[in-house]
Amino acid sequence: MSKKYIIKRVDGSIENVDNVWEDIEPIAVSIFPWDDNGYRPKSEARVFYTSTHIYIRFMAYEDEIVATYTNMNEPVYKDSCVEFFINPTPNTDDRYLNFEMNPYGTLNLGIGADRYDRKAINSWYLPIFNIKSSITPETIGEYGGEFWWVEYSIPLDFLRELYKDIEFKSGVHMKGNFYKCGDDTKYSHFGCWNEVVWEEPDFHRPECFGDLILE
Repeated sequence: MSKKYIIKRVDGSIENVDNVWEDIEPIAVSIFPWDDNGYRPKSEARVFYTSTHIYIRFMAYEDEIVATYTNMNEPVYKDSCVEFFINPTPNTDDRYLNFEMNPYGTLNLGIGADRYDRKAINSWYLPIFNIKSSITPETIGEYGGEFWWVEYSIPLDFLRELYKDIEFKSGVHMKGNFYKCGDDTKYSHFGCWNEVVWEEPDFHRPECFGDLILE
């Protein structure tokens, strides 16, 4: 059964995005289909959109974190990691984007129809996502627990480059999922928003995406 999330529209210029997040309904990443060690960190995402961008913010509550990768398209899913998979045009295109980030905000991003048929997005796109994070390589040693966060924005023009016949208006139906993982952390874990039904950990199951509807 697919969950549904209404992505709120925010009009006007955004001078301080911190003032917007408080009014956005959180998305709980709370289903752990392959839990074998009891580690289920509280994690949540928030999403809204404007006339020019989709904004995403993740918060993950963990006492200990791992962050080793600093270059785009490295395997950040092995670190403490949060992920957003999205297909803006599910009725006309099977391809989806996988935005994966560790606590540094290091991005792994590709496009394709499944796990194996994927094309990495070139690193020269990186600045357009305006990634911010609460942790840096210089400050990770000071991390004292509670939570870490990353936030970024996806330009709608970037999505228009990749998908044909795409509109961003009220009622538009997209598909996607939100994840929390850490393959090589102290306690490996695999959490999701919309349940993934599969024998082994695999987030690349677009048939298990939930419904994302623009307000």
